[in-house]
Amino acid sequence: MAAKIKPVQPTEIKDKKIVRKVIKQIHQKPNETALKRHKQEEEDFLRLLNK
Repeated sequence: MAAKIKPVQPTEIKDKKIVRKVIKQIHQKPNETALKRHKQEEEDFLRLLNK
């Protein structure tokens, strides 16, 4: 017997402050330390792929 799975409903955000905060974070550019960390992680990942 298979269990019936209910479909997931999308979440509706009604608070405009939360929406504005999320949009601001999306449009914010990463700082220099984050860029360095991402570059190092990319180099490590590519090194693992090439082995």
